[in-house]
Amino acid sequence: MDDNGVISLCIIDDIKSVVAGLTCMNWADQGIRVAGTAANGEDGLDMISELRPDLVITDIRMPRMDGLSMLRAVLERHRDCKVILISGYADFEYAQQAVQLGAFDFVVKPFTEEDIMKAVLRAKAEILEERSKLLTLREMEKRLRESLPVLRQEYFALLVSHRTAWEQAAARWEFLNIDLNPQGFVVMLLEIDHFQERAAELSIREVELIRFSLLNITQETIAEYARCVVFRARHNRYLAVMNDCSAPSAVEIAERCCRNIERYTKFTVSVGVGGRVEETSELPDSYLQANRALAYHLFTEGNAAIRYDDILPAGSQEPLSLEYKDELLLALRSGNTGKAAAILEDISTSLQSLVSRQNPDYLLSLYDELAASAIRSFYELIPYADIQPLIQRFRAVQGTAGLPLASLQRQLLELCVEGAALVRKNSLSEGQKVIYASLDYIQSHLSEDITVGDCAAHVHLSASYYSSLFKKVTGMTVTQYVTMEKIQKAKALLVEGMPVQEVALAAGYEERRYFSEMFKKITGQTPSEFRAGYHPDRPEEKPYR
Repeated sequence: MDDNGVISLCIIDDIKSVVAGLTCMNWADQGIRVAGTAANGEDGLDMISELRPDLVITDIRMPRMDGLSMLRAVLERHRDCKVILISGYADFEYAQQAVQLGAFDFVVKPFTEEDIMKAVLRAKAEILEERSKLLTLREMEKRLRESLPVLRQEYFALLVSHRTAWEQAAARWEFLNIDLNPQGFVVMLLEIDHFQERAAELSIREVELIRFSLLNITQETIAEYARCVVFRARHNRYLAVMNDCSAPSAVEIAERCCRNIERYTKFTVSVGVGGRVEETSELPDSYLQANRALAYHLFTEGNAAIRYDDILPAGSQEPLSLEYKDELLLALRSGNTGKAAAILEDISTSLQSLVSRQNPDYLLSLYDELAASAIRSFYELIPYADIQPLIQRFRAVQGTAGLPLASLQRQLLELCVEGAALVRKNSLSEGQKVIYASLDYIQSHLSEDITVGDCAAHVHLSASYYSSLFKKVTGMTVTQYVTMEKIQKAKALLVEGMPVQEVALAAGYEERRYFSEMFKKITGQTPSEFRAGYHPDRPEEKPYR
């Protein structure tokens, strides 16, 4: 069959003159090509099987096989072939029977070239129409085949987001040719570690090649052990739905994905593995578990798999108080980069010792709170044009999913240190510099009974002017600030386990009773109660009389 609008024709008749006359007709001008001729039914059938013409003209009566028998055989083997029968008046009933069997038309002898041409052109029009429909159908099938991966991806994105019973999913499952057993699933989420940072300098083509390579490696690795569907969930994430198998386990397969990706590419991935579910309607449960497990990579450097069943059961979140937040903001507002870095290190150490009991989202919210407070302070103290590039750079990295806790802490440190340097460069008046310089003096003398006069003398100001300037710069009185710092120091010492009496002395209180009263007034707890919260196994101290 030709695809360019030309149709092929075979002529079969036992009368040579008829064959010669039909062959000599001006077929080429009509877009018709004579492909072959035969003198009997058997040879004609063999020729049709070999040449597969679009159209056949044949006599109804021929030796070795008549046209009617040949028609049956042709339509059995080549249903798209059109057959025009030539018949005499005596064969009219046979011709009618042939049309009922599926012949396109019949022409009664004697006939003219015009009679034959009309019948052939009508057959040609129908052949071209069918050919056009077939080409359209084939194009649609081709497009469908090409779009099946995307359709599967879209469908599984729905299945992991919406509960769908198997009765509803079965027909679509078959249509999309999904090669998964309909029961026993595990969902895995894979995220490329540090992708936004590492891909920033790459071209779009290089980025797409990396994504495609990682997708292929993941598919091939999982497919070695289990049936699976793997697709890109977003620019740096992949989602895998696999049939659960007894050995190796899903988390072992995930770890092999990590190793293979590290081995064959310059990238690594973090993987969250959901629990096993039985039905399609439960896929959202395994997906949410995989997402939850992936969040715990906040505490790792990536290139590992975490199983949902291995993370701590969810419960009420143990609250973390950011005791150093006010002190950090004061250091930032003073432009004291060293002090800001030291406070952040204390916060980092405090949080790091508690991460095993913390929800990743909760810790992220704490860092978001610190960052937001720092940024607000910078906007108040630094010209917009100077601070905006730093804040934009921080937010670009902050918005990167999958950053480990250490990276978040490092990014916040860079924000605060660079921001504090800009504060010192752009915003400090002479009065502010004097007050902030006195804060270091206060910090180094907290164990003493420090007075306003002592602080004012250190910066060579009168006590009244120093008090007024201190309140204007810090928003609190000298006494309030000193008390706050003493109590903060006392808290840190109590957490370390120091006896209350020694803490009182270190914080500059000679009388334990007065220290306890001040501590409870500010914190709502006595020193002993506060320490017991961190060291419940230690016996309560008896107060000195």
